[in-house]
Amino acid sequence: MQQRLVALAVLLVAASAACASSPAASAFVGDVRVALKHVDAGKQLSRPELIRRAMRRSKARAAALSAVRSRRGSARFFPGASDQPQQAPGATAVRPSGDLEYVVDLSIGTPPQRVSALLDTGSDLIWTQCAPCASCMTQPDPLFAPAESASYEPARCVAPLCNDIPHHGCLRPSDTCTYRYNYGDGTTTLGVYATERFTFASSAFGGGGGDAMMSVPLGFGCGSVNVGSLNNGSGIVGFGRNPLSLVSQLSIRRFSYCLTPYASGRRSTLLFGSLAGGVYGDAAGDGPVQTTPLLQSPQNPTFYYVRLTGISVGGRQLRIPESAFALQPDGSGGVIVDSGTALTLLPAAVLAEVVRAFRAQLRLPFANGSSADDGVCFAVPAAWRRAASASAQVAVPRMVLHFQGADLDLPRRNYVLDDHRRGRLCLLLADSGDDGSTIGNLVQQDMRVFYDLEAETLSFAPAQC
Repeated sequence: MQQRLVALAVLLVAASAACASSPAASAFVGDVRVALKHVDAGKQLSRPELIRRAMRRSKARAAALSAVRSRRGSARFFPGASDQPQQAPGATAVRPSGDLEYVVDLSIGTPPQRVSALLDTGSDLIWTQCAPCASCMTQPDPLFAPAESASYEPARCVAPLCNDIPHHGCLRPSDTCTYRYNYGDGTTTLGVYATERFTFASSAFGGGGGDAMMSVPLGFGCGSVNVGSLNNGSGIVGFGRNPLSLVSQLSIRRFSYCLTPYASGRRSTLLFGSLAGGVYGDAAGDGPVQTTPLLQSPQNPTFYYVRLTGISVGGRQLRIPESAFALQPDGSGGVIVDSGTALTLLPAAVLAEVVRAFRAQLRLPFANGSSADDGVCFAVPAAWRRAASASAQVAVPRMVLHFQGADLDLPRRNYVLDDHRRGRLCLLLADSGDDGSTIGNLVQQDMRVFYDLEAETLSFAPAQC
């Protein structure tokens, strides 16, 4: 490994010397609508199979989020950088896992090279795997080749964004910014930090109709040593709140998404700019918009926190103190909204109370032989298992998440999995592994979710995405 890292330093110097200049990243002023696809799209899997795969990813994501909130991480770097890697003030060394759920197709460079990037509202860095590569993960696209792009330019060590990277260094004598960014599941990327042109296909750019291309310069990580998992992606686009993210670099003050159910076959939608607060085209079935404040944590500034005040099951608010969801001054606890986690994650004591309420009202036993990937499952009556139609459902209590100023009354499919083949009914909830909570993407499906960073609010409404 040591020899590989030394070789990387040589590759980085060579790559930085071969590149032309590009403009610095600038503020974004247009409107963009881009499609998102689920990482398992096109695999011809049933809904239970798709959700079980997402559950497994959520287990890793839960551990990673717990690691971030616990501020665990290392400060190792690689040879060839300046004497010691620097860490930005207040930054955590570890981000959530690279095992994410939604992919946005984009292009990088001049001429454009295709990249399938995973969307992550829980991290900040924009990066992709680059050639030449000392160690790279399997990905669906060819490696990005900076030497073939006329607009690639390595960032200098004194560049502002270089200093915003939690672990960064400086290659001499080229004065090139290097980075190391690691995720809680062990995924790590190392390489050169650079600027490059990113191109997005938009169906509504600049207020006009029809398809259009948005091309903007961005700072990104060009990774030549990458280990871990990219889950059918070629890189990650961070949508967090720190300076490295797409949101921050383009000064995007409003964005929204509408996530389709995994098995629907329809693509989800991500909107930037004034379009973000608008209607998605098919407004049938839309419900009232509800709004709750966004909170921030100086210890974990990337995350989008909200204030959850309680949970109701079957019309009864459970006896869970608000303190169980509170964001603490030391950065522990709190409730984040995350597109990269499938399940909704709750502290063990809160999850136990929710499960107790469901079991009391369902009057069903726990399923035998459940694995860790199954979550919390109940055995259903034999008559239901023999039902001719797979649409037959056991009646379940309504579940409502109470936020400050807003109540999210969940559709049944957003928190329940009917697994006819196994004769089970499973709750789409899991243990967070610490005292924090995460609102996952299954809860958010067929919801218009709107982030207003000027008003510091999060809004949501039922929608046919």
